[in-house]
Amino acid sequence: MRVNKLILLTLVFCLAVSGQVLAKTEVTFWHAMSSALGETVNELVAEFNAQNPDIHVEAIYQGGYGDLNTKLVASITAQNSPVLAQVYENWTDAFIRNDVLVPLEDYLHLTDEEYNDYVEVFRNMNIWDGKLYTVPFNKSNWVLFYNTDLVPNPPKTVDEFLALSKKISDEGQGDVFGFGIRPTVELFHAFMYLNGGDFFDEDLNITFTGQEGIDALNLMINMIDDKSALLIDGYESNALGDGIIAMYIGSSAGASFVEAAAEGKVNWSMAPIPAGARPGAPFMGTNIALFATATEEQREAAAKFVKFLTNTENTVTWAIRTGYLPVTYSGLESEAWNAFLADNPRVAEGPGNLEAFEYGYWQPRVAAWEGARSSIGNAVEAALLKYATPEEALAQAALEIEEEIALMD
Repeated sequence: MRVNKLILLTLVFCLAVSGQVLAKTEVTFWHAMSSALGETVNELVAEFNAQNPDIHVEAIYQGGYGDLNTKLVASITAQNSPVLAQVYENWTDAFIRNDVLVPLEDYLHLTDEEYNDYVEVFRNMNIWDGKLYTVPFNKSNWVLFYNTDLVPNPPKTVDEFLALSKKISDEGQGDVFGFGIRPTVELFHAFMYLNGGDFFDEDLNITFTGQEGIDALNLMINMIDDKSALLIDGYESNALGDGIIAMYIGSSAGASFVEAAAEGKVNWSMAPIPAGARPGAPFMGTNIALFATATEEQREAAAKFVKFLTNTENTVTWAIRTGYLPVTYSGLESEAWNAFLADNPRVAEGPGNLEAFEYGYWQPRVAAWEGARSSIGNAVEAALLKYATPEEALAQAALEIEEEIALMD
């Protein structure tokens, strides 16, 4: 009997020790990366899990960005948020206002060198209350896509761009247009920013109704009216690939779509957006946030994963495989990234152009931007389709946005 008890106690002890060894800190990571992007996320997660047997990160695809935001809001209401998630800056602002995030900086334990290694424009997109609340992840910038057969030397200034667009359209005689315009907030922002304007000032006073905003809309309208540009119902990448337009401005992350559309039909490349009264490179993409519902153990484990995801090797791997950009200076300066640029001159001339990082900008980071973006998008469309004058369209958007901003207080 004593022998049986001894065996039983030994078995219980072994099971207890085994349980302790096998215990893992679980970290959920919600994301919106589909297809090849999602496969790359899963590969990086699997590598991290293999290197960290005491942590298990589960990457969960939640659909597109709209679906992800909807599910995050629902999870917050139900108090079952993930540990980590991709977020846009305006989502971050809304979440911070509702006390559902904690600063990743508090758990990353970054040295000064590591902190400053994050590219400054990306770092600034992620700072609230003086802290790196979120960390940059999938970042791209807007560039000029162009048909190299029609545009051997991409324009460097807005004046050169306008003249070249008109010349190509005149020579194309209705079959080819110099530029493709889709009525988007981003394109309006690009022209307004190059003209010296922006959506808001530092105190959230509306400024897009000023002359810079009006001039930006008029520039787009005039290009359509004088046939310098084609108003596109669809994707510009397809129009460029079909040889219908010679240039368009869009996200560098769309290069794979241009490649597919242009294959065997036209030659193309990328370049920085032409400069106006000032240069400008709009940066887009999401960041990674840490939710307050996570335990202390989960927060430390999650921060370890974020550091892994954005270390020099992995940020470069992510960029090369997906078309996004490295988020650290060490990544941008790495041998692997520069070898990739040497083999891919389109990327080197466009999104990989380091000068663009010096004058990068981004969309508003305030919670009200979700609704404001829709109002401005409606205004741009109304003006381009001539349902309203630029002044009328922008004034209407301003009225709607003032209400959105008031609701934040």
